[in-house]
Amino acid sequence: MRKALISLLSLVFALTAGAQKPELTIGQHLEDYDFAVKYIEDNYSGYPDKVTDTNRADYESAKARWRDQVARGERTGWDAAAEYMAWFNDAHLSMHYYFKDEQGRVIGLTEKYNTKKTVIHYENQMEYDPKPMACKVTDETFLIRFPSCGGNPDMKWIKKSVKLFKKSHCKNLILDIRGNTGGDDKNWFPYLALLCDHNAWEPSSEYRNTPQNIASVLEEKWPIAKTLQKESLQHPDADYLRGGLFTRVRMRRADKTVRRAALIIDNSVASSGEGLALALKAYSDRVTFYGRDNTYGCLDYANVATIRLKHCGYTFQMPMSRTFGLPEGGIDETGIAPDVRITLPLPARLTDNIDEWVIWVAEQLEQ
Repeated sequence: MRKALISLLSLVFALTAGAQKPELTIGQHLEDYDFAVKYIEDNYSGYPDKVTDTNRADYESAKARWRDQVARGERTGWDAAAEYMAWFNDAHLSMHYYFKDEQGRVIGLTEKYNTKKTVIHYENQMEYDPKPMACKVTDETFLIRFPSCGGNPDMKWIKKSVKLFKKSHCKNLILDIRGNTGGDDKNWFPYLALLCDHNAWEPSSEYRNTPQNIASVLEEKWPIAKTLQKESLQHPDADYLRGGLFTRVRMRRADKTVRRAALIIDNSVASSGEGLALALKAYSDRVTFYGRDNTYGCLDYANVATIRLKHCGYTFQMPMSRTFGLPEGGIDETGIAPDVRITLPLPARLTDNIDEWVIWVAEQLEQ
């Protein structure tokens, strides 16, 4: 199960942007920065992959430079920690502090320093606020807009959307996941069950073997927790636990309700949203991906823990697991590409409407 906290941005913004910044001594700022660095070096699942012999000197130099800036009182510990996290170019590794930039966008403090990955802010180009939808586009094609795996829509709505599709007697399905920055994988299982055609193997996750990571998993009471605890006792010196391959879906027969299907993606699709896309690629022969841009690329390192800095009280998120077999098959550098590039202009509005892209994709499915 992958857990992304990107979808909590609005809540965290309300908590951080309106809060008064804590007044700390330089020594306290340094302690917060040093704590974040050490915790990430000791526990972050991507650290052994991202800090290599090739870039280690650059890493150590940058880390020391940011610490010196804190020691001279030029910046806060949490600000330096956010830039340190941005060095890894992993959206799952970030400070939980949000603010409005000069354009009025709400962005994360870590994103402010992330210059390695292109972030497309669609709200600068259109009215962009995708809402859950389940309705007919034409007599042949049905639309399910699924903009979040984070609980809105909830599982009751998700299951109802599948029932509405089946009652519509449409033969084509558009699953629109634009804006889906992630959440919990289990929220998209009903859509995979509807669209999968065969069993398939997918890379599993392996956890960096540290006491802090194992404790975090056990506290969450995930189903994997007992397995990790058992393996940590059996392999106390292993760097990672539970590596291997697994079958996510075991099917007896495919659901033939859908004749053809489309998945509409954009650059905001990340984490569990990308997990759905990869699962459909693995298990379905009926789904074609449509979009202008690749997905964001935030899945190789996942299952985040939340850690609180001692003095300022702000928290950061840090992935405990990585996809087995990296770097082969990883998506963080490139995102997931559409099968068909949509060359139409961006729609004027993407909220609870049937936009121009949906109409065009419906025409493609009905040809």
